Amino acid sequence: MAIAKKCGFWALLAGLFISSAAHGDMGISPLRQVLSAENPVAEFVVSNPSDSIMHGRVSWIDLSATETGYKPASADLRSQLSAAPYLVVSPAQFRLKPGARMKVTVRIKDGTNIPKGERRSHLLIETEASRTPIRKASNSGMQVDVGLGMSAPVILRNGGQAKAKISGVKLLRDKEGLLMLEAAITPAGEQSTFGRLVATFKPNNNTDDEQVLGIRENVAGFTDAAQRKTTIPFGFLSLSAGELSVRYEGAEEFAGRVFDERSVDIAPPQKDD
Repeated sequence: MAIAKKCGFWALLAGLFISSAAHGDMGISPLRQVLSAENPVAEFVVSNPSDSIMHGRVSWIDLSATETGYKPASADLRSQLSAAPYLVVSPAQFRLKPGARMKVTVRIKDGTNIPKGERRSHLLIETEASRTPIRKASNSGMQVDVGLGMSAPVILRNGGQAKAKISGVKLLRDKEGLLMLEAAITPAGEQSTFGRLVATFKPNNNTDDEQVLGIRENVAGFTDAAQRKTTIPFGFLSLSAGELSVRYEGAEEFAGRVFDERSVDIAPPQKDD
């Protein structure tokens, strides 16, 4: 899903996309939907946790996948990628009271011949700008018109297989010097993949069971990106000698499937002289 705040106009919409079920004064779930001839209708739930009435509109936006997020799709790519011409969404506009929820329905157009392979568009939900005060140290107050835009991918499928490989596995350190794992998901089929990365460790002493070091949920491998990079923070400084493994497990329609697994040997920590 993609989220962006806007101030007065939509200049900030492009360029800020993060995975989350809710942000600011609006929420949307689930994170994605998949449509096919066997599953022609899907629903999203939009919520208003704020104390103000929310006015919004629903439309489509085409975004291409990058290594770490999304960017606006080019005209050439839209003709190959966009699922929007084959879909219908309702309602197109809404009014949501504080604390209320509503359903947004997406369905395949009646009589549509679904193209072979996979297409994707992002359901875009935009709220009208509302006047929001900004705190300042001085006595004079400022206000700005702030609206919200959120998007979630809708995937249209007709045939093909979902495959992916793990590549580029390496250990890095964050700004605090703590270990984290970086890996890339490389798509290898006609369908995108979706799941989670699980990092585990087996010490060489054979006395301890395999340990789960970290999990990264909601990892997608989209076919329009050569690879998707992600990280798993560990939260500690070092590992003993052993075997570090990372596994790409399927979720949602791919639950119970393992797309790929990679293991690397970890050498004993070096002692200072």
